[in-house]
Amino acid sequence: MKFSKKILTTIITGAVAISLSACSSKSPGTAKDGNEQKIEMAALKLVTAVEKGNYKLVSTEELKKWIDEKQDIIIIDTMPADSYAKQKIPGAVNAELPVKMEDVKPEQREAFIKALGTDKNKKVVIYCGFVGCARSDVGALIAKEEGFKEVYRQPGGIIAWIDAGYKLG
Repeated sequence: MKFSKKILTTIITGAVAISLSACSSKSPGTAKDGNEQKIEMAALKLVTAVEKGNYKLVSTEELKKWIDEKQDIIIIDTMPADSYAKQKIPGAVNAELPVKMEDVKPEQREAFIKALGTDKNKKVVIYCGFVGCARSDVGALIAKEEGFKEVYRQPGGIIAWIDAGYKLG
């Protein structure tokens, strides 16, 4: 699969770069809490989900660029409404989803599909809380099932947006 090879190449390149920089005695690694295994597990879970779902990833930085360029995109926050009300990426709409596809209620699916709109060629970006959160994977899977062609998952979610120092919506 062409898409999977590109993502795997990107991830492997990034992992090698992180590994090389983490090998120096001055570098504490990438985990804030010192638990690199948790980061590794989240990364592997992400790669598996992306391959299985056949959607794309967009970095926090690239998403910010798209927003600044005023690209015609749909941004969907899949977190619960109370989280969305407190902090969201600018321009995002809310359509709460559970962390497992089998737990999606018909009314949640219907609300999510409504948030997607009708233009199946429009770029769609879906996010949730953080890399380990699977709500955005559920949303990306639904968007692909509904025939949307440009489906992106922003894996770092709102936490990566905040960590980058970007303004909230």
